Amino acid sequence: MTFEQLLKLAYKKTKECLKEEEAAKLLLMELSSQDPHVFFLNLKKEVDQDIEKEFLKKLDLYLYQHIPVQHLIGHSYFYGYKLIVNEHVLIPRGETEQLVEHVLYYYDKYFENEKLDVLDLGTGSGCIGLTLSLEEKNLNVTISDISKDALSVATLNKDNLNAKANIILSDLFQNIKGKYDIIVSNPPYIPDHEIVDLIVEKEPSVALYGGTLGTDFYKKILDQSKSYIQEKGLIAFEHGYQQRAEIYTYAKNAYPDANIIQLKDLAGKDRFTMIGIGGVLDQEDSN
Repeated sequence: MTFEQLLKLAYKKTKECLKEEEAAKLLLMELSSQDPHVFFLNLKKEVDQDIEKEFLKKLDLYLYQHIPVQHLIGHSYFYGYKLIVNEHVLIPRGETEQLVEHVLYYYDKYFENEKLDVLDLGTGSGCIGLTLSLEEKNLNVTISDISKDALSVATLNKDNLNAKANIILSDLFQNIKGKYDIIVSNPPYIPDHEIVDLIVEKEPSVALYGGTLGTDFYKKILDQSKSYIQEKGLIAFEHGYQQRAEIYTYAKNAYPDANIIQLKDLAGKDRFTMIGIGGVLDQEDSN
C-alpha cells in the first residue's frame, strides 16, 4: 500500500468516526519520520509494512479509544520546539503560542530589554516558560506546577531543549520565593459542568477544570500575586473567550491602578489578559 492509499483509508475512517483528518496525517508523518515536504513527495511510494501495521494500530487507538495523537507519538510541537507530552500534561495549543508572543512583545516594549525574572505558574509540559527562556536569554525563568508528574515531563523537555529554568513543585505560590517582573499563566479554565470532547478527556483534569465559571484560578493568582510581583511588573493570562469580563473585574479589584489590556486570538475570540502594574502597556502595537 502506498502512503497515498493508506492516507485515503485513514481519512475514510476518521470521517466515519467524526475525528480530524489532520490528526491521522500527523500520525503517519511522524511514524514514518518524514517532515511535511518529504512526506508529500513520497505519497506514491510503498509504506514499510511495519510502519503500516503500527500506523493502523495507533489510528484505531485514536479513533476508538480517543487517545490524542500527540500521546501516541509522545510529543507535540510548540513555537517550533519539539516537546514531550503524555497523559500527565496538557497538549500545547496554538493559542498558547500567541500568549508567548505577547509576553515577548511586552518584554521588549514595556521593560526595555532589561534582565528580568519570570514565573510560569502551572507550567505543565513547560511549554510557556521554556520557550520564553529559549527565545530571550535575558529572561531568568522559573517554572512551577502542583503535579510531580507534570514537572517530570517539564524537566525532560528542559534537558532535551537545553533550556535554562528553575523548577519548583508548588500549589500556586505556596513554595514560591522572591518577586518576579513577569508572572505568566495558562491555568485550568474549563467550567466544571462543561462537557468536553472525548479526546480532551484523556488530558489531566487538574489542568482543565477551573471551578463553576472556570475562573477560580485567576482570582486566586491575582489575590496572591501581590507579594510576588515587582513594583513594575506584568501578569499575563490565557483564558476562555467567555471569561474576559470576569477576569477584567478580578484584575481591577486586585490592582485598581493597573493598565489592563485584553487581546483576541487569531480566531477573533477574547483570549488574553495583560496586566501592567506600575507602567503603561501599549495597546495599538500589540495586535
